[in-house]
Amino acid sequence: MSKWVYTYDPQSGGNKIPSKNHWQICHQAEVFARTRPWFGEYELKLRFRSQFCYLDALKKGDEKAFPLGRLRYFSHDRWSLAFYTYSNETYQPCLFLNDKWDGTLEEAIAVCEAHLD
Repeated sequence: MSKWVYTYDPQSGGNKIPSKNHWQICHQAEVFARTRPWFGEYELKLRFRSQFCYLDALKKGDEKAFPLGRLRYFSHDRWSLAFYTYSNETYQPCLFLNDKWDGTLEEAIAVCEAHLD
């Protein structure tokens, strides 16, 4: 008889982000963005698709936003992150600054700030 063993993989699965939560997530990102040194020069743009929240930035004066990262939703305070790499134009799984595979929305934005320098 075989037993199923659940293995947590932060880069697969996830939960669909309820559309009723989109505004709250955008507001949460905006509140955090206001505390960052780049605020005013860049504006965060969030897009939602199923279990993903795509994080883009729009530089003041530009017309087109550019990608920063893709967050995978597990719960309100638990996301995984794939950092956008310009070298091969894909999202690559990455650790949070605390060396964990999952974290908060604010922690994910902090990782993606590297594109805003």
